[in-house]
Amino acid sequence: MQTPPAMAEVGLAIRVLVSLVFLTAAYGKLRHWTEFQGVVANYRLLPQGLVGPVAYLLPPTEALLGAGLMLGLGSPWPALGAAALLLSFAGAMGLNLRRGRRHIDCGCFQSALAQSLSWKLVIRNIALALLIGVSLLTPAAPDDLFAVVNGGMVGGVLFIILQSLTLLWSIDPAWRRPVPGGGRT
Repeated sequence: MQTPPAMAEVGLAIRVLVSLVFLTAAYGKLRHWTEFQGVVANYRLLPQGLVGPVAYLLPPTEALLGAGLMLGLGSPWPALGAAALLLSFAGAMGLNLRRGRRHIDCGCFQSALAQSLSWKLVIRNIALALLIGVSLLTPAAPDDLFAVVNGGMVGGVLFIILQSLTLLWSIDPAWRRPVPGGGRT
């Protein structure tokens, strides 16, 4: 059974979306590496001796996966690695949420504001992992230049929408915080 040509565009759009998520996350973590070590430690899932190495290796790993997805290199390994990492992040967040630890920063570094753990973030990561799984069922790249441009642009727009939602999700808890002396912000 032959895959419809539009599916190649859908697969490319998904890969561009997830690639941009990984590249911006890697950039944010590298830019704030000291803080990121603290975030990894705050999850309380690793022995103290592994916090530094994991915090050191995670951003370059994300950058490599993002570049591999964007450029279509090494397929299917970047997609499989990205899905595994997204599910690992979702699991780490979910475990901490089950422990009642909502106050810690997710470590996503994709917005200007720190983002507390929430089930929205867990669902986001699972959804992105599932989307990457869908992209594995599509052709590696569209056949014509128009389809490549179209798929790339759709992925970019989806990334902007996701970033906007991420920013709104990080602002939302600030509105609900009580103001000293009573009332709400």
